[in-house]
Amino acid sequence: MSNHTPALHAPIWRRTAQVISYLLHPLFVPAMVAGIILLRHPLYTLLLDEPARFRLFVMVLINTILFPALIAFLLWRLGFTRGLQLETQRERIFPLVANIIFYFWAWNVARNLDNVPVPLVQWLMGIFLCSSAAMFMNIFMKISLHTIGMGGLVAFSFLMMANDPFWPSGILSAALILAGLTGTARLLREAHNPSEVYAGYFAGALCVVAGWFIAG
Repeated sequence: MSNHTPALHAPIWRRTAQVISYLLHPLFVPAMVAGIILLRHPLYTLLLDEPARFRLFVMVLINTILFPALIAFLLWRLGFTRGLQLETQRERIFPLVANIIFYFWAWNVARNLDNVPVPLVQWLMGIFLCSSAAMFMNIFMKISLHTIGMGGLVAFSFLMMANDPFWPSGILSAALILAGLTGTARLLREAHNPSEVYAGYFAGALCVVAGWFIAG
């Protein structure tokens, strides 16, 4: 009986991993961090009035979630991809190009506006570099886009903890937990092998650190 237990539970674990993959999709990570900076940061909520913070957050949502998701949906419906999961390296090409354009635009808009929090500009530069690195690495391997996002999230949380005394202390711990869940879910789904998962963590962290110094 015990020999069949893993097989009986395997579908449950795979479904759980699928749900985690959806909830922690890399498309949501840029807006997640922008929301913390603009809506939860104790200093920037005082320095910026609510309408200005809301407009900035909407701009990030449009450029990092709405437009990229719309492009992915259109590519699917037009037959360029087999689904929204982008399971192959070839299917990722056009969505990644679109992400690069929209992420660059979000960073360019933010850096040219007055009174935009510097960490937001640094973060947007970081995710632009992440998308560019994902496009480059996609030539050689099916790098995990999920762990690129999570590697960037952990690195940015660490940088903020080290440089900003107002940054909420629990965010780094939460980022580490989410990063671990994401990588585990991608492996359980067999969407990636370990090297693709670890490469994603490394690439995401490296790009966000680079964006921090470039846009700082």
